[in-house]
Amino acid sequence: MVSIVAANFARFGKRDEDIFAISSESALPIVDKFRDVIDFVVVSNSYSGEFNDISGLNNLLTTHLAIENVPSMRVDNTSGSGGSAVLVAKSLVASDEAKNVLVIGAEKMTGYPTKKSTRIIASLLPPEERRGGPSLPSLAAFMTRSYIREFSPTRESIAMVAVKNHHNGALNPYAHFQADVPLEKVMASRIIADPLRIFEYCPVSDGAVSLLVTSDENSKSLGNKSVKITGTGASSGTSSITSRESLVSIDSVKNSAKKAFKSARKTPQDMDIAELHDMASILEIVESEDVGFFKKGEGWKALETGETSIDGRLPINTSGGLNSKGHPIGASGVAQTAEIYLQLTGQAGKRQAKNVSTGFSLSMAGFGNNSTSFVYEVA
Repeated sequence: MVSIVAANFARFGKRDEDIFAISSESALPIVDKFRDVIDFVVVSNSYSGEFNDISGLNNLLTTHLAIENVPSMRVDNTSGSGGSAVLVAKSLVASDEAKNVLVIGAEKMTGYPTKKSTRIIASLLPPEERRGGPSLPSLAAFMTRSYIREFSPTRESIAMVAVKNHHNGALNPYAHFQADVPLEKVMASRIIADPLRIFEYCPVSDGAVSLLVTSDENSKSLGNKSVKITGTGASSGTSSITSRESLVSIDSVKNSAKKAFKSARKTPQDMDIAELHDMASILEIVESEDVGFFKKGEGWKALETGETSIDGRLPINTSGGLNSKGHPIGASGVAQTAEIYLQLTGQAGKRQAKNVSTGFSLSMAGFGNNSTSFVYEVA
C-alpha cells in the first residue's frame, strides 16, 4: 500500500513570479524536511513550452531545489496531468522502484490573452473538430443544454455549483478567488458560452502544489500524518466529441471510478468527501452521477438540498474546486489529492469537513479524453 505523508500549496491566482519560484514555494518546505530521503521527483506540467518557453522543466526544477542528483520525470496529460503524476508516483513506490517520491504540480499560465490561452488548451481536441471552432468552454455549454433538455433541472441548480464552490474557495487561503458569490450575481454575470456564465467557469491561473508519496511501512518513520491511497483507476475514451454516444455522460469518468472503487473494495456510498473536475459547473454534476454518487439526472438535486456542501452528507470540492480554487493545469489534479489529504488528516482549517475518513478524487484530461480516479482512507 502507498501513503501520502505531506502536502503543501503555493497560492493559486495571477502570480508575478516565474514557474520556478512558484514551484519552489510549494516544494521547498517538503524538500527541506525530507531532502535526505527523496529518491524520485515527478513533475506534473502541461504547458511550460507554450506559456513559458521552457523545456526539460523537471530537471530545471530539481536543480533549482538543489536536489539535482535525484532522478525525475515530467508528466504531461493536459488537464489530467496531476492525476497521472500521482498515479506514476504511486506506481514507483508500489513497485519498489522508489521509496519516497516528491510530486510537484505546477503551471504558469497568466499573462497571455484569454483567446490565445483558450486556443492553446483547445489543441487537445481532434484537428477536424477544432477547425469547426469548438473550445472546452463551448463543449461545456453543449453539455449543459443537453442535460437541461434530458433531465429538466432548474437553471439555478446548475449555477449553484459556482455558489457552493466560491463559498468553499472563500475559506481556502490558497484559492484564486476568495469571496462568496451569491446566486443572483452568478445568474447576472456575463455569458461566456450560452447558457453558462463567467462565474460558472474556472479562471486561468498560476500555481503549484507538492506531495510526498511513500510506502505505508515507511510512512511511520517519517513522522507525519498519513493517508493511504487504497484504490486507483485510469481510463480513456475517444477524443472526438462527435463520436460519443452521449453528451450528458463521460465514459472515461465512469470506467476509472469503477476501477478505483473495485481496487479499494469500496463503493461510492462509502465515500465521505470528494474532489471532482469542475472546469465548468455542469461537469461537477455530470461527474457526480457518473462516479456513482447520485443517479443519472439527479446530481443537481443534491445541490438544491445542500447535500454536497461542506456540512452536507457528501461534501464535494471543499477546496473551491477548479471553479474557485483555480485551474493551473499541471497543478490541479495534484491539488485534488492534496485537499483530500488535508481533509482526512484534519488540517483543512476553516473549510474542514466533519467526520471524514474516506475520500475520492477525479482528475480528468480534456473533456473526458481520459480520467484517473483515486480512493483514499485514513491510515
